[in-house]
Amino acid sequence: MNQRRYNPGSKWNDQSELKCLYIFKVLKEEGFPRGKQLKMCVDISEETGLSAGNLSAKVSNFKSVAGVNNPSNASENTKSIFAEYGHLSSSDLKREIARNDV
Repeated sequence: MNQRRYNPGSKWNDQSELKCLYIFKVLKEEGFPRGKQLKMCVDISEETGLSAGNLSAKVSNFKSVAGVNNPSNASENTKSIFAEYGHLSSSDLKREIARNDV
């Protein structure tokens, strides 16, 4: 995994970005069911230390980068993560996340 730069003091890192990309992939594979995005973000908020709202905004940025939503102000890190991992399925991403959680 390429190491990207994050603001000092930020709780964002490659792993939290990958978890948001995973949520995007699950949502896409399931046809974007209503209410599931926030529930999944709440589920990972404690482990990442990021609020569910921030995580949900990041998932929305992945939607934009993937062309599902209108363009957004997605970070260079988000664009880089999508370029590197966007071709993977949700199950492949889950394995990648588990590999890096060790």
